[in-house]
Amino acid sequence: MEKLVLKNGLCVSAVALGAMNFGTATSPEESYRVLDAYLDRGGNFVDTSNNYAHWAGTGDESETVLGSYFRARGGRDKIVLATKVGFDRHGEGAGLRKEQIEYWIDESLRKLGTDYIDLYYAHTDDVNTPAEEYMEAFDRLVQKGKVRALGTSNFDTWRVAEANALASHKGMTPFSVMQQRLTYLHPKFGVAPKYVFNESVNRERLRFLCDKGMPLVSYSCLCKGGYENEERIPAEYETGVRFAALKEMAKEKGVSASPLVVAYLVNLYRLEGYPRVIPLFSAKTEHLLENLEGLSLSLTLDELLALERA
Repeated sequence: MEKLVLKNGLCVSAVALGAMNFGTATSPEESYRVLDAYLDRGGNFVDTSNNYAHWAGTGDESETVLGSYFRARGGRDKIVLATKVGFDRHGEGAGLRKEQIEYWIDESLRKLGTDYIDLYYAHTDDVNTPAEEYMEAFDRLVQKGKVRALGTSNFDTWRVAEANALASHKGMTPFSVMQQRLTYLHPKFGVAPKYVFNESVNRERLRFLCDKGMPLVSYSCLCKGGYENEERIPAEYETGVRFAALKEMAKEKGVSASPLVVAYLVNLYRLEGYPRVIPLFSAKTEHLLENLEGLSLSLTLDELLALERA
């Protein structure tokens, strides 16, 4: 699997593995199989959070399963491990105050069985905490060696720009990766996201990321399996002509739609004004392997443009 060297020094695979459901919807045993399959194919970028999956359990499950996997299999040093802080979990943890960041990083390190996190995300914006407070708190984690690089998820673009301007002025570690919703289908105009900052990526955000040389880790990129079962596509997405174009090209190439979405996303950087996009997804083992076939799909520039302009 292709590796990308990011400006922050991390070397990550072209596709990230989401561990959101590990220990809840995905049993520990199946989680191990998924991890084995992903790593066997050259993947190294694993994504979790300190609140996954609190809607199906306590929010400790994903990090705990990953920690047990590293103890059983070893190889922690070969993984670029990302986790997050900031969202609520059963009435605790919401926010980016200094004390919360300092508490939850130690909880994540304990559950993951490691002494450092490669990429630590602010999971969602906290407008009630000054940016200087959370940027200083995150920077201290980097200086202490607990964290190697910082990212944002569910932040408005201008808030990321302001936080990074502050970091530059103060000599602190900036946010260098953005994680946000992006898939092939366009969101319906005017449909509000589930959470305040849970916006789908628009072209302005993509141009910002391209200009800053900041990669986008695209979550929910396979529409919860909707490309294979249209009934599962979230209601906020348009289908119509664009979906038909995707299915037609997938048929021509002899693949299902999901691998073609993966191929589209990893190739977007070839078009003017687009950053490097790293699709983030998980699945049962057999579906994971099928989706990873998108990395070996060849797209000509004409094909890429045809998909983008549909």
